[in-house]
Amino acid sequence: MIDFELKINLDHNRIKDNLIFVAGLPGMGLTGKQAADYLIEQFNATKVGYINAPHLASPVISSHDGVVEDLMNELFQLYYAEVGGKNFLIFTGITQPPSPEWQHSLSYKIVDAIRVYKPKIIYTFAATPIYSYRWAVNVYGIATRRDLLEELRLYGVIPFKGEGVISGVNGLIIGYGKRFNIDGIILLGETYLTSGRDLIAPLSLLRIFSKIVDVEIDLRKMEDLALSFHKKFSEYVKGVKSGEEGPETLGYIS
Repeated sequence: MIDFELKINLDHNRIKDNLIFVAGLPGMGLTGKQAADYLIEQFNATKVGYINAPHLASPVISSHDGVVEDLMNELFQLYYAEVGGKNFLIFTGITQPPSPEWQHSLSYKIVDAIRVYKPKIIYTFAATPIYSYRWAVNVYGIATRRDLLEELRLYGVIPFKGEGVISGVNGLIIGYGKRFNIDGIILLGETYLTSGRDLIAPLSLLRIFSKIVDVEIDLRKMEDLALSFHKKFSEYVKGVKSGEEGPETLGYIS
């Protein structure tokens, strides 16, 4: 029988209080997930938790050469690292839950599980669309307090103006954090590739994030990837304008 309860498995002995909690799940340009995954790699973070929830995966099966592969059970993970005298807990996964109900449930349970560690603040990584390609993109901010939002200006973050919504877990985690009186910030990188993989938006987020938390992050690998992507995309655009085909390596652009 399938268990449809969300159970968060955490190694409590390896997590310290006064956390900086960071979350990044798939979204536009895969921006949030790529930023979170890069932090995990550069911080040499240790896996300290996971959520087995096969019912939250896409309703498909995968096959290889006609043979059905095993269903994926572990969709979400948590990683812990101590860097620059600060304690980071990073949450990521391979998907967003497929319904509003499960997005709310996952977001609430994650915040409820981590609040015992007295998190200083919650950061989530997300994206906002732009309609023309740019190498130099902006980072916008949304925060749970006005003074916190104004403080972000010091790091080059542009406060999000007007009415708006942040869909999915990357937004809901901040909302549930506020219910528990935990400060929260959403950083949104501009992305042109809303349905493809963007390499520029996550770089812009991590540059800003490094300044905000005052921790050095080695961004050379991501900078190289972003610059290579920029060159190839520029060639692709030139090819389209001249009626030629773009580089084959840009097959993921949509």
